[in-house]
Amino acid sequence: MNVVLQLRLTNSGNRGQAILPSMRNGYTPRALLAACFLSILASPSCAQSGRELDAWVESHGSVPPVPAWFSCVRELDRQPYDKVKSQACLRSILSHPEVLKGRVSLHHYKLRDTLIFNLESPSLSVTDVDLGIAAADLAQIHELLAINGNALRPGEGYEEAKEKSTRVVLDLLLRSQGRRAGVSKTVHLDFNKKIAQVGFKIWEGPADNPQMLVPPYAEPCKIMNGFFNWTDADDLSPVHFVEGHMKTKWCGCFSDADFRDDAAALKEMKFLKEANISVAGSGNMRSISVHLRGGQIPIAHVSVRGYGLLEGLVERETPPLTIHPGDIYSRSAAWNLEKLLQESFAKDGRQVRVFSDVEVSPTGDATLTFSILAYPDDAIHVNDVQYDGSFHGKH
Repeated sequence: MNVVLQLRLTNSGNRGQAILPSMRNGYTPRALLAACFLSILASPSCAQSGRELDAWVESHGSVPPVPAWFSCVRELDRQPYDKVKSQACLRSILSHPEVLKGRVSLHHYKLRDTLIFNLESPSLSVTDVDLGIAAADLAQIHELLAINGNALRPGEGYEEAKEKSTRVVLDLLLRSQGRRAGVSKTVHLDFNKKIAQVGFKIWEGPADNPQMLVPPYAEPCKIMNGFFNWTDADDLSPVHFVEGHMKTKWCGCFSDADFRDDAAALKEMKFLKEANISVAGSGNMRSISVHLRGGQIPIAHVSVRGYGLLEGLVERETPPLTIHPGDIYSRSAAWNLEKLLQESFAKDGRQVRVFSDVEVSPTGDATLTFSILAYPDDAIHVNDVQYDGSFHGKH
């Protein structure tokens, strides 16, 4: 996942119903029982402070989610409170006629001060939502969206929180099917006609191990694997390959039989010098820990594949690789090459994700595949004027 500064655009009354939480907000493993996350918020009280603060937007109505309009909010995030800059930021946002009203307030929380921009726009009625899903998946996606309860629906008001919620449900479906994909969106907001249209497009990447749906999108387990610790694995251990061959899964249901099978399977992985799995906890939650120490795994083959806008990528279009046949596999070297490929193919107008996969053969050598998925930036049209919908955009 690309790491970007998160601009939290929440809708009034929905604060605390985080859709894609950031770990800095204090989420607990117990939240796995409710889609593996829970937002913990303190009660604010107005105060002035020189401490660093969190800055975010709370929206009322159909505030256009144009990142460029809120760049000043991101600039205030993680900075000491500055009243002059905060008021200038509010004036900048209100310079867009689609934002009718706004106020900024400073609150004091137990751990960190918070600067909140409360903004109001007219409510636009959603006339069309294109999920970009194949007909065979429509029944399941609509079931998941109904469970979510906060998704975009024709006839209801457009809210960015609902749009994000819809996008997260799309991502859950794709992950459950073992599809690593990018999702781009095109949003049309017409404040003259008071209507909104949203279209999503799925850009397929390489296949992956299917990930389990969790409550409330699946039946709750009697005993859940609520925590999965992979930190006790050294740099030579091909963690993703090992994980793909295990029956015990994070957020899955705990099974003594699966646990014993995994313990036996780890012992059979001769490319590992040390490998074992342990379990702790009681009641309806278990914590799983995996201990791995890799051996010297020689690399037999390295390849790069393009997906999405890079479909048909040829070798001469890739930068010189930093990993070669005959090298010893390490996760850090693979990560460094991922970063190099990410930087090489990044450009204005598109998003890029890079995945690395390793397969270890029965003879103990490794094949590395680097997959580069490129797809267009999000686009937001406000009264027929197009804006870049991505945080890194320059429009």
